[in-house]
Amino acid sequence: MHASKKLLALAIAAATSHSTLLYAQDNAQDDQWEGDAALEEVVVTGSRIQRSTFDTPSPTSVIGKEAIKMSGELNLNEVLSTMPQFGAGFDATSGSYSFGNSGLNALDLRDLGVKRTLTLVNGHRPVQVTADDNTMVSEIGMIPSELVERVEVLTGGASAVYGADAVAGVVNFILRDDYEGISLRSQVGESEAGGGANQSITLTLGENFADGRGNFAASVDYFKEKPLAYRDRKSAAGRTRYLPNPGDTGPNDGIKDYIIHNNITYPDFNIDGNAFAVWNAAAGDVDWFQLDGSEASLRTPATSIVNGWMVTDGSGYDPNAYNFARGPYERLNTYFRGHYDISDSTRIIADLTYSKTESYDEIDPDFIWADWHQVSDLEANGIAIPEGVQQVLADYGDSWLKIPYTFDEAGPRWHTNDREYVAATVNLTGEFDNGWNWDTYLATGFTSADLEQGNKLRYDRIDTGTFQLIGPCEETSSCASFSPFAPASQEVLDYVMTRHTTTTDVEQHTFAANLSGDLFALPAGSVMFSTGLETRYESLDYQPSELWQSGVLSSQQTSIDNASRNVHEVYAELLVPLLREAPLAQSVEFEAAVRGAEYSTESANFTSWKTGLNWAFNDSVRFRTVLSKAVRAPQLGEMFLGTSIGYSDLTDPCDVLEIDGGPDDGRRKANCQALGIEDGWDSNLKGRRGRVISEGNDQLKEEEATTFTAGLVFTPTFVEGLNVSVDYFDIDMMDMIVRFGAGTNLAMCVDSETINNDFCAQVVREDNGDVYSVRDTYVNADAARRRGVDLELDYSFSLEDTLGLPGDLRLNLLGTRLIESSYTNTVAGESSTTDYVGQYRTPEWKADFATTYSVADLTMRLTTKFTEGGPIDLDGNPERYENHVIRDSLYYNLWTGYQFTESTEGYFGVNNLTDESWRDHPYTSYGSANYSLLGRYFYAGVTVTF
Repeated sequence: MHASKKLLALAIAAATSHSTLLYAQDNAQDDQWEGDAALEEVVVTGSRIQRSTFDTPSPTSVIGKEAIKMSGELNLNEVLSTMPQFGAGFDATSGSYSFGNSGLNALDLRDLGVKRTLTLVNGHRPVQVTADDNTMVSEIGMIPSELVERVEVLTGGASAVYGADAVAGVVNFILRDDYEGISLRSQVGESEAGGGANQSITLTLGENFADGRGNFAASVDYFKEKPLAYRDRKSAAGRTRYLPNPGDTGPNDGIKDYIIHNNITYPDFNIDGNAFAVWNAAAGDVDWFQLDGSEASLRTPATSIVNGWMVTDGSGYDPNAYNFARGPYERLNTYFRGHYDISDSTRIIADLTYSKTESYDEIDPDFIWADWHQVSDLEANGIAIPEGVQQVLADYGDSWLKIPYTFDEAGPRWHTNDREYVAATVNLTGEFDNGWNWDTYLATGFTSADLEQGNKLRYDRIDTGTFQLIGPCEETSSCASFSPFAPASQEVLDYVMTRHTTTTDVEQHTFAANLSGDLFALPAGSVMFSTGLETRYESLDYQPSELWQSGVLSSQQTSIDNASRNVHEVYAELLVPLLREAPLAQSVEFEAAVRGAEYSTESANFTSWKTGLNWAFNDSVRFRTVLSKAVRAPQLGEMFLGTSIGYSDLTDPCDVLEIDGGPDDGRRKANCQALGIEDGWDSNLKGRRGRVISEGNDQLKEEEATTFTAGLVFTPTFVEGLNVSVDYFDIDMMDMIVRFGAGTNLAMCVDSETINNDFCAQVVREDNGDVYSVRDTYVNADAARRRGVDLELDYSFSLEDTLGLPGDLRLNLLGTRLIESSYTNTVAGESSTTDYVGQYRTPEWKADFATTYSVADLTMRLTTKFTEGGPIDLDGNPERYENHVIRDSLYYNLWTGYQFTESTEGYFGVNNLTDESWRDHPYTSYGSANYSLLGRYFYAGVTVTF
């Protein structure tokens, strides 16, 4: 309480004497080359000083509305996530088996996670939505792409300017203002191979009133995307996997241990109809039979089964029968904005945003895991054994059979995510007679999400060990007849299958005030000072269905009952001109900012700061550098996540097929033996999903990051239109809040030097070595670091002046050379750092190169997108995997537009012009990020203004 009063008193004291540095973001000048790196005098993200993109103290990239349109993407996430500065984030591929993430669009700067990228709209935090793990992220799908004037991407911490969460940087979406007239834009597109079709239509209108003192604008934006199913892309996803090489003769024989197979199916998992298996002693595995009524026929021989659960002859179940590579998605965005000049020095601005999105995803039907049963036990439970099954057992001389059961008659397990977003803001800005500026900002908003899941099996209504219906029907002696050898009747399905709904509500209310102006004059210019305060309330209410909380489904989830907190912050920012028009110093400016924050969920307050130097040697060369401390407070979901019990794909490192993996010093085998597991052991996780227990941690503290950037900007006066910047960035994080993941906990338990470590404490094994459960929770880990160099080049020139040819040309290059992407882990008091640069998920080089040609009414742009490939495991034995190096991702996008009349423009484009595909490798066959499954994609659109 005392700390809050001190923060408030400081802010009020500062507010009485100073005004804001914030210039109206709406004063940006339009430019025919707008986008990428336009040289406009605007308020650029990361500083409250107005300047052009290449004059900013921090590395900042600007993507304009024309560049967005020429990308052909109708979802802003697709435009940004493939840029060199970004990791995968959340996109259209994030839904399967992560139901809460379907339909989410969230950005991931520097591959530090979506929670460490601060997303802003018009310089302010939007209300957030929750991901599958109840952490809050900024959903950029609710931002109407047609209304975006530009997007500003700033690297490095900006917590001193904008508050917590800006550890990796800031992405600021600036929306259009002062719109007059009516415009209608529509676009459609579809892939050449089918799937992923989308369409949009946007209506925007605006009108000035009161002799130009006011303006009102509105926009309605509708977007719909159809699904892309894995089954519609040959060899995609689960059909392409690594299999043990039958020609392998042992370690260090020069023969790959694992080879790639691209026609994989499953022998028992969700087979259509009814199936059973009998042990084939000669082959050392089971033969699978398919039932057709009472007749049984061999479906999958044991000789076609590898590793107990993968089939090589195509006779099993198609793993891609249901899952989507890109789920269907639909959104409606509406935006209203108005301003009115109350006087010559005071303006009121108000806006209202409403967004509704719907997404759908599905996976294979629910099932009962295959298990061994004896005929006598089945008959004792009243289950008749079909003649065909009896004949097979007689032929094998056996009375045991393995039976799975898939409720395929019910159809796939499905889920829908309906999200609703409402936000309103009122902004009052003004200028005092002495030229000092002030503004106040009030915002309120909420998001509501309904996650409905269907065709889920109720384990309180069927005994999966005996196939007997149980529960309420037992009490009334009305249980329907059910047999694992026959299709389930509708009566059975109605009884054992269910649907349920989980709701999540997020609220956010913000008040901010800013004052700034010139303090005094120095020989080099005026010293500028800004200060302000912000107070914010946010809450999270997560309510799984009663069924989900009860534990009668395949997983269990508990609620977060309206967890909330208050945040109070004050800041001050200073700009001091040190030199002007001096030798080798056309101008030298020093910047500093400090921000204090108090979170009601934290036991201590924290401070972030920033210092920067901007040194222009002359008109052509400028040096810029920023050193800052950035912070991220733990989220409500990270602290108060209830206990979640579910199942996930896990690989047991002690399994006979995994024991030779891990570090090449053999520690994995030694540690597994220390756990009591002998050589040649078959894990219970082989072909099954493992039990994972997740929960929050209310003892978390904030993350801290020291961020440093330094670069040169070259704008030569002797080459008109050329701008080049080279910037080094270094983000060094401490106390990073992470969940290692159940799979990592399981592996690190035996890949550490000894089993006396924190990871083994999270793994529970039964006496026979089987993995019973793996715990996964949030912790403050040691450190992570990202270092690299960004290169940006922008050059526009007249072909008439240079080559005597018609038209104008613009070249724009964005590239990132990653130097370090490391994580430091401490186990048993010993720290070890692993650098992932060069691995295919962490490429050394990523680059976008755009060439734009314009002549008269015709404009064309060719964009080249490059992501360097690399090995799938930097430390692994290269003999272990065939094709262990992923090839580069290189593809081209072409856009062509024509201005038919003053009011009508049409355009046509082709993305992935040469139809590149990466489905031939298990690690890229799922189609995420820069390895898309869409293939060649065509689109066309038209814009009409009235």
